[in-house]
Amino acid sequence: MEWLGFIALLLLLCYSSYPSKVKKLEAKIKKLEKKQKGDSYMARLISDLVGKKCKIVLENAFDIKGTVLDADDEWIKIETCHSDKKEKNITKIIRIEEIHEVELINE
Repeated sequence: MEWLGFIALLLLLCYSSYPSKVKKLEAKIKKLEKKQKGDSYMARLISDLVGKKCKIVLENAFDIKGTVLDADDEWIKIETCHSDKKEKNITKIIRIEEIHEVELINE
């Protein structure tokens, strides 16, 4: 009976580093999927829009009008002006994957 406990302990020690290996593989797969989908190309295009007014249409057909403040490979930071009672400028951070269309607004 003691042997079963010893074998279980050995199996536990062998597979204790398994979750970290899975996380590393998931990160590598995510990078490969991005390259295949062309997200990095879209991120480069969006980074060129920093400081310009744009209309961004998301996948759920919701559109946002505002100024692009910053962008990286996964996220875009945009400042919008809503017509609330106080007309506050609201800063939103959106995943690039959710963007369906970008339209440059000329003023």
